[in-house]
Amino acid sequence: MTSMNGSRNKTAFILGAGLGTRLRPLTKTCPKPLLPVGGRPIITYAMDHLMTAGIQRFIVNTHHCADLYHQAFPDNQWRGIPIIFRYEPVLLDTAGGLKNIEDLLENDDTIFVYNGDVIADMPLKALVETHITKRKEVTLALRSSGFPLNVNINENGDVCDLRHTLGDTGIKNCLFTGIYMVEKCFLRRLQAGHIESVVPVFIDMIREKPGAVAGALIDEGRWHDIGSVEEYESVSAAFSQPESSAGRLRQEKLFTEGSWKRTMTNLHHEMQAFAKETLNLEASVSFDMTPVAKSGSNRSFMRILYGDNRTAMFMHYDRSREENNFYATIADFLREISVAVPRIMAHDPARGFIVMEDLGNTDLWFFRHQPWEVRQDYYRKTLAVIHRLHSFRVTELSPEKVPLTEGFGPTLYTWERDYFYENFVRGVCKIELSPPEKNALEDELKGLSDRLENIRPSLVHRDFQSRNIMIREGEPVLIDFQGMRIGNFFYDLGSLLYDPYISLTKDERMDLLRYYFRLLAKDGTSGRRKELLKDAESAVKWAAFQEMFREASAQRLMQALGAYGFLGLKRGMPEFLTHIPNGLANLIDVATHAKRLPLLKNLARRCQTS
Repeated sequence: MTSMNGSRNKTAFILGAGLGTRLRPLTKTCPKPLLPVGGRPIITYAMDHLMTAGIQRFIVNTHHCADLYHQAFPDNQWRGIPIIFRYEPVLLDTAGGLKNIEDLLENDDTIFVYNGDVIADMPLKALVETHITKRKEVTLALRSSGFPLNVNINENGDVCDLRHTLGDTGIKNCLFTGIYMVEKCFLRRLQAGHIESVVPVFIDMIREKPGAVAGALIDEGRWHDIGSVEEYESVSAAFSQPESSAGRLRQEKLFTEGSWKRTMTNLHHEMQAFAKETLNLEASVSFDMTPVAKSGSNRSFMRILYGDNRTAMFMHYDRSREENNFYATIADFLREISVAVPRIMAHDPARGFIVMEDLGNTDLWFFRHQPWEVRQDYYRKTLAVIHRLHSFRVTELSPEKVPLTEGFGPTLYTWERDYFYENFVRGVCKIELSPPEKNALEDELKGLSDRLENIRPSLVHRDFQSRNIMIREGEPVLIDFQGMRIGNFFYDLGSLLYDPYISLTKDERMDLLRYYFRLLAKDGTSGRRKELLKDAESAVKWAAFQEMFREASAQRLMQALGAYGFLGLKRGMPEFLTHIPNGLANLIDVATHAKRLPLLKNLARRCQTS
């Protein structure tokens, strides 16, 4: 199958970012394309349909409850076809969403676009052939019956009006299926970041040049638009019946055990019941659960509102990600050693439910524009909190009581280097190192990790940055600590003081680093500080302390840049790409001032100019 200029149709853009308001309350905590039909999400029927047209890649835009897409497709694929998720912090509508994936279409000429709430088995071959034959920028798949019949076609089969805007009734009224093909050049008509539907764009094209938009009338097969609760229930009932003869869509219950075996509707009821039981609420007490900002690590959060303006937080986590299962136990442990974290009110490990105290919306990042005097106080308090964690003797930790993810060592350091190279150097910077270059860099970075391992192990947060430090009543409280493990405490200092989310000046950074150095000194001239720094000579040298800080910061920044590339390009979350310039500038700074990282410094500078 070829497109207008002979290249294979490879990519389909599936619209999955809508709020699903017409299906409330079913979609209050679940995107409409993920509602189950026949034991699996609606969107998988669109994917199966598109595969009949030879599609090799899906791109899905997300917004409402975006994390649930990653829970539904943890491997980012469906039947072996890769899926790229592109998150929209602001809902961009159909035209804005299409423009927002333009950077992912470098090797594409023709793109299928498909509404994520449609279930159909109409032959797509007719759409493809019409698009190839008529050589238009846009070809819409149409039907003769259904509602609304608000697309008009002329005797040539071209679209002459949409939504009765241009006053041209043509020869036939048709239904637009929400399935269409566009040439990549169509995206030039769209404005980046603009919230807009494709329909006004189509109308403008027809107004400027009649016949600019082609139509493919396809009345064979079935087509369902799930636009109401009644329609959803009807389709669900139909697909719960045994399959009939040829031509019916296959029904396979592929989503089982902790994922889509229970319907999302039942899951929401379960979460509500668990929250109400935890809070001991009577039926007369007002109660609501509202989704809050998306999170990584396959977790979703909702704010519980009850009674007289009282609140709590609900977390639903994916149990297949190991560290998520440790959150509640680690929280209890940290509170025991006086490290401020949210109080766990209830935990159901079998269902991945946690109810905990609400810390509000103010984090350390919120104060980034405040005068240094204000920020300095919050940062020093934060360093005092993390120092309590670092000072805990790991020999006193019981693995049975406090399970942790595998600690820092050769395996994890190697993984972080590979993650950085694959997702940032190759993925973002488009740099391919020659084998000699790669080997030399690997030798340098292996030396770095060896030196980092020469520090007596401590407990480390691992993602100790400004967005993971809440400020409540003027005091810092740590969150997102489920990845806590044993490692080098300088890694946490690098996470905070070379945080890509906040730009600290050199003087501010050194002020805070010296403050932590003084905290360490209070542990005892020959006691705990020597335990943390194996080398007795290094224990008394500020210069050596700074050098180890820079090296650990370089390791942390490589991991962060790798994560930004992975989340931005492979998980469809472009907001993470905006943090790359700061993160890269920080990596250049630490590698420049570190004594033994010249190859990393040169590579970072190449990335900056690539």
